Amino acid sequence: MRLEELAYLSKAAGFDIVGSSIQIRRREHPAFVVGRGKLDEIKQATSDDKVDAIIFYNVLTSKQKYNLTTSLGREILDRYDLTLRIFDLSSSDKLSKLQITLAKLIKEIPYERLVASIRYKTGKEHPGPKSLGEYSYHEIVAGLLKRRSNLQEEISRKKREKLMQLSRRKRMNIPTACIAGYYSAGKTSLFNALTNLNKAVGPKPFTTLSSKYYLLPDGKRSLFVADTIGFVADLDPRLIASFSLTLEDIRASDIVILVVDVSDPIDLMKLRIETCLDLLRKLGIGDRKIVLAFNKCDLLTGQNELQERVEELSPTIKELVHCGISAKTREGLKELMMLISSLLIEEAEAPA
Repeated sequence: MRLEELAYLSKAAGFDIVGSSIQIRRREHPAFVVGRGKLDEIKQATSDDKVDAIIFYNVLTSKQKYNLTTSLGREILDRYDLTLRIFDLSSSDKLSKLQITLAKLIKEIPYERLVASIRYKTGKEHPGPKSLGEYSYHEIVAGLLKRRSNLQEEISRKKREKLMQLSRRKRMNIPTACIAGYYSAGKTSLFNALTNLNKAVGPKPFTTLSSKYYLLPDGKRSLFVADTIGFVADLDPRLIASFSLTLEDIRASDIVILVVDVSDPIDLMKLRIETCLDLLRKLGIGDRKIVLAFNKCDLLTGQNELQERVEELSPTIKELVHCGISAKTREGLKELMMLISSLLIEEAEAPA
């Protein structure tokens, strides 16, 4: 299942898949992630000129990435690199690009340090004329560190502005329902269906990288609806930290609409729901603030298929409030809004 996920992400990043391989080990090989035998197998399978890159599901250490690049002679990407590449292809605003650049630097700096130290030890890096001056890699690493520091400072400034903006919105006494979920679950489609807007949607993951807000009249009480970045399984904590500015929108919301693609195979649905719930709980979102929206009900064939799937997922979703919807046909949207209103009333009446 995770290999299928990797293949999907790889295609979204622009790669054509020519083959795949799995190795099960008790522990990762510290130098190559895979064992020597599997490494030779990969080398033989990628020996022709048709293979430009080799992608690993594991998040590689700097040492592993360097050794694999040296041994295999191909571009080496891991899940972290691949996700960032898709982010980069999807990003169009300055805020997203800032966070993407910071995430790249966080992983690039230790790798450059390792490469520089290896070159120094092997005598492939030489000092300036007549042995004067520092080795060039000192300048490279120092430049990367300075760039990272500048980015962190700029993002910190924008985070303060974001928190002030969220605070002002709170003082308006208008609640916020944040649409979250796995990539390609239909979050932006639901946002468009609720707001009658026409924000970009597409088959590729991570179409939305920066949050979008819309003030939605809701009978007697207005409601802010926000569309946010999509989640992905086994998201590296460093990526979460780099995109903390975007994730503040979820953390500050009153309700989270967790969108789930109900047409997925049941095991895949379970994995994706668990991934989303784990990240939401890390952001401090309690179960009483979550509404599960099982999207794409129009793709189900059996009359009771939705209920059967919900029952199969009961150990995962437990007592979470849920409903079936179709952002495409607008089926179930009234029920969804009623559930949101009910949760907001419960929250307002709960003792402090």
